[in-house]
Amino acid sequence: MKTKVIEKRREPRFPVGIAMDIHTRGHSVGKCRGTIMDLSVSGMSFKTNTSLEEGSVLYLKINIPLEIRGEVRHMKSALSGGSHRYGVRFHKISFEDTVQVRPENFISAKFQK
Repeated sequence: MKTKVIEKRREPRFPVGIAMDIHTRGHSVGKCRGTIMDLSVSGMSFKTNTSLEEGSVLYLKINIPLEIRGEVRHMKSALSGGSHRYGVRFHKISFEDTVQVRPENFISAKFQK
């Protein structure tokens, strides 16, 4: 008998494959790279070879003039030394020219059809 999976997310996730730079403050990680796996209005998941702590505040920069600040909310470690997968809740999304945009407006415009 199959177990029914209950979806806890409030917004749908959209699969993407966007490379990004990851910066942290106050941790020894400094700067690293990762790939966004899926994206929603309020958060995303990404993979990286770098080990991060739950609760870390991240500054994410992707290859469009956009910067994201978010917090690691959960993680899945790699079984044998590969990539780790992290879930991030967004705090702020802004364009490099300092114009701020609400996450739901950006995600809706770029990824929802």
